[in-house]
Amino acid sequence: MRFTRRAPILCLLLPAMAAAQSGKTRTFHDPTYKISFDYPANWDFSQRDREISTFHLDARSAPKNASMRAVAAMGDNPYPLSTFSGAYVYFSVTPKSSESSCAKQAAAPSMTATPKASRATSKVTIADIPFTHGHDDQREICIIQRDDIYTTLHRGACYRFDLAINNFCGGQVSGVKDITDKELDQVRSRLESVLATVRFDPK
Repeated sequence: MRFTRRAPILCLLLPAMAAAQSGKTRTFHDPTYKISFDYPANWDFSQRDREISTFHLDARSAPKNASMRAVAAMGDNPYPLSTFSGAYVYFSVTPKSSESSCAKQAAAPSMTATPKASRATSKVTIADIPFTHGHDDQREICIIQRDDIYTTLHRGACYRFDLAINNFCGGQVSGVKDITDKELDQVRSRLESVLATVRFDPK
């Protein structure tokens, strides 16, 4: 179980991040992999793993050579009296990938897939980008983490987005209620709104 205490957004000051203020959002641009996305200005952001979260704990099906390029973390807790503990949008890249290996990343790990997180995947198009979409739930006493995985092959590399929602089991802390399915859907919609802004640089 992980309780999230978010660090200050120190890396937003780094020129290499190329983040620009635009109304109530900021824009992340990756000059190496030629991709951008927008995220709410009050969210925490980092390009360093383990600074505000740990990539491979949340993105279990990502291969070891997947490089986390950015993570945006929801800056507020919309349900402070619930078991909700954090929500993240991860962007990672696995270089020198094939179409099949990239698609397989979207499937839940075979030995740990729960009934609600089978290895089945689907094809979706978001912001004119074709993605393979899959799910992975992590369970202890209860489901403590939900991950919606989106992968797409571009320029010979696998581009991956993990929309991760973390919580703790209600029986462990008094005075809180389990987060409801409706509340989970509302958090997921906020993460999906970030994914909907993804775009590749013009050729």
